[in-house]
Amino acid sequence: MSPYDIMYKFSEIIEKERIRQELRQSDLYTQAGISSSAYANFLKNKNTSFENIIKLLYTLNMSSNIEGLLMEQEYSSIDEIRSIKKRDSKKRVRK
Repeated sequence: MSPYDIMYKFSEIIEKERIRQELRQSDLYTQAGISSSAYANFLKNKNTSFENIIKLLYTLNMSSNIEGLLMEQEYSSIDEIRSIKKRDSKKRVRK
């Protein structure tokens, strides 16, 4: 999936939710605190800052979508991470 594909998906999700909540585009970008040109650029060119995407998601009460991105695997130490990485790395086989 390319960065453009990801931005396209974000714009789709946000627009569907905006319509579901019966919000006008102007209501959404105003409540989110972003400019009309930034919102139009996001919809047309799939280009905006990550901060604007977060603002839009929060405005639409979709913050749980963000929380999933921020979940971390829990490790007890850096050594544990290194041992997992070493274990999972491919080893060369000599002939």
